[in-house]
Amino acid sequence: MTFFDSEKLQATQKSNLELLQQMNSKFLKGIEQISHLQIATLRSASEETFANASKLLAVRDPQSFTEVLSSIAHPAQQAERLMDFNRKVYDLLSSTQADIAKLSERQAARNAQQVQELVEEIAKNAPAGSESAVAVLKSAVETAGSVYESAQKTAKQAAEIAENGITAAATAAGQATREATKAAAGTTRSK
Repeated sequence: MTFFDSEKLQATQKSNLELLQQMNSKFLKGIEQISHLQIATLRSASEETFANASKLLAVRDPQSFTEVLSSIAHPAQQAERLMDFNRKVYDLLSSTQADIAKLSERQAARNAQQVQELVEEIAKNAPAGSESAVAVLKSAVETAGSVYESAQKTAKQAAEIAENGITAAATAAGQATREATKAAAGTTRSK
């Protein structure tokens, strides 16, 4: 009598390997997307820097210099671009994390099913008089499953709270930047 089916064990190992491969693929895809974002942002910043340098080199008098300098110096735009970049990075990281979490949840569900099947097999083949031990084993497996589900729900709630907090902070920072820009523009015009 054996409780372990070698074909099931091999299938489980294959499934775990496929899961790791899928997780690795999602992780590398996320890194690739962040790299593309960084390169695009760097390219845009470089092009803007050279365009602004060209404008400054074309200046011939102090008044034109002041006009060109005020047209290219926009701290609010720079802050907005930085916030946009950070938002995109956060979205990519969140998406990658969510994809990996979904894969993990699926695998955890498969593993829980396999453990349940093993417990049922043990219960069927248990010798007479071992009903209480089998009942304890079943209870332990059910309790472990409940604890895992609770932990999973708590982790999801914590992730949602963190995401809402980041979104609120980004919105507030964007609003504060826009208000500061309007205030600075109003102060500059009144002079």
